[in-house]
Amino acid sequence: MKTLRYIVLALFFLILVAVVVGFFLPSKVHLERSVQINRDKATIFKVINAFENFNKWSPWYDLDVNAEYIVSGPQSGVGSKLEWHGNSSVGDGTNEIIESVENDHTKTKMFFGKDDAPAYSIISLEQKGDKTKVTWAFENDFGMNVFYRYFGLVIEDMIAPDYEKGLNKLKIYVESLPKNDFSSLSIVNTPEQAIYTFESSATVGKDDISKIVGEAYQKIIGFLVVNKMSMSGTPKLINLSFDKNNFKFLAAIPVVNNEKEDVKQAINPAQMYAGKAVKLIHKGSYKNFKESYEVLNEYLAYNKLEKNGNSWEDYVTDPAKVSEPDLITHIYQPIK
Repeated sequence: MKTLRYIVLALFFLILVAVVVGFFLPSKVHLERSVQINRDKATIFKVINAFENFNKWSPWYDLDVNAEYIVSGPQSGVGSKLEWHGNSSVGDGTNEIIESVENDHTKTKMFFGKDDAPAYSIISLEQKGDKTKVTWAFENDFGMNVFYRYFGLVIEDMIAPDYEKGLNKLKIYVESLPKNDFSSLSIVNTPEQAIYTFESSATVGKDDISKIVGEAYQKIIGFLVVNKMSMSGTPKLINLSFDKNNFKFLAAIPVVNNEKEDVKQAINPAQMYAGKAVKLIHKGSYKNFKESYEVLNEYLAYNKLEKNGNSWEDYVTDPAKVSEPDLITHIYQPIK
């Protein structure tokens, strides 16, 4: 009996020591990992600020591909919530965005299983040249819970590898995204339209291209005036060829009927392309067309779309009536 009593006393003493020591252990846990991503902050922020993207880079998704995920609340930002139910490796829980500062950071509150106390996750962004440093941090406050304070001693070893895996997956996913914003593009079906055209060209770097384009339109307008015909749509410019030395194009003006022939054979009747095309809305100066065409070509490559003829520009607004920043041009590229 004495031996048993000594064992009980020893166990009691060890537990007492463990409890006392536990009160001196840190009650708060903070760990973080970082990665450099070759994209701007705005692109990355759009990904981390919406739970619909989470499983595209989550380090835990592969642990149970059949887990149930429920996204609720706003599509992005504060109030957006993710709830999951999975196997023993994934468990159950919720994750809700409680802070969202555009292009800076997001903070989420997480509950695991039946825990009443939340943990927190912070993803912060720091622009470094053309790259962004992404830091993913985990925070928890165990309060007076001695057991969890001991758990805090090993939690970094448990979570850090997952955070590193998640950041690497985020890097791969974000860097696979297009560099440009495609919100100004759409795929449309263009109708057939009767037009008159005038072919012209300009020497790049030497000629005033805008002047030559203007003169081409005046040729067609002169023909319409002589024949008492009216425009039935906005002027268009069909790109025939463009290189570092020469720009060849067709100036085009829509009409209701283009059966009238030009005796000089300089103004030619034609039909605009009818069918599927990518449409880009260009706003502002015509001098910035190069940037818009770069976005258009990236969109085609990203979506594996094949060109089907010459692109054209539809001048929706009149530069004589609208200031340069407010100009709107629709750029079309036929696709197969």
